Amino acid sequence: MMRFLAAIVATCLFASTVHAQPSAANAALRYWMAFAVMQDPPADTATTDLLTRVANGSAPWDEARLGPILDANSEALGIMGRASSLRSCDWGVELEQGPVAPIPHLAKARVLGRLNVLSGHRLAARGQTSDAVDRWLAGVRFSQHLAQGGTLISLFSAQSILLPTLQALAGEMSRLNPESRAKVDAAVRTLPETAFDWSDAMRREESVLAVGVRMKMVPNVTAQDLVALRTAVSQIADALRLPPDRARTALTNVKLGSLPFPSPIKVNEQREVIRAARQKVLDALGK
Repeated sequence: MMRFLAAIVATCLFASTVHAQPSAANAALRYWMAFAVMQDPPADTATTDLLTRVANGSAPWDEARLGPILDANSEALGIMGRASSLRSCDWGVELEQGPVAPIPHLAKARVLGRLNVLSGHRLAARGQTSDAVDRWLAGVRFSQHLAQGGTLISLFSAQSILLPTLQALAGEMSRLNPESRAKVDAAVRTLPETAFDWSDAMRREESVLAVGVRMKMVPNVTAQDLVALRTAVSQIADALRLPPDRARTALTNVKLGSLPFPSPIKVNEQREVIRAARQKVLDALGK
């Protein structure tokens, strides 16, 4: 009898472990833990402006004014850094809800991502350049996770984290030791040229719009319009798999008319911005 009970207990423990593993390996759940303990920076104009300028490299690190903000978020940043090392990230966004699908994680992620950029600048100002690189590379991975499975707003949110991170890496390159330079080189070369899957994001945009039309949330768009849109989005998706310069030419032939859909030309321009920032890091590496 005791052996039988022990076997049942062991089976239950094994089953619970198996079910727990996917959750434990989902970086999104860890990021939500980071969001839960994150302390939002002061919202006054002066602080917001300083945070922005330091993050984009146009102002030096200010320990007196910004240090306490990062100290209050050390736990959140630690969780974020550890989560970024996980392979899988599923935010669980209900795209089938169309335009009303909740996406509260994006605003929180933008704040945390900027704090992470600032944390790297703080470390660099202290001469801890290797640690700064580790923070910034965690930010690169975070941006990749944030974009996964999302529409364009997810990719633009991820871009707002990635660009200042790449700029910080490029600016600090001359002070890095060979080990840190090797880490940056490996991470940036692994990063796709335009960072994210813009093609899939465009297809999701179409899907979300179609749901909105069926739910009568998008006026003046008919089922026939959606058929035309599907054809156009197929062309857009194919074009966005090309390098930005070639995509620019291909996208001039796409006709969207008056459909309420993001401009593929403007989307491709953002791809060019990312490619240039990535290349700047590689140029700073001397490769």
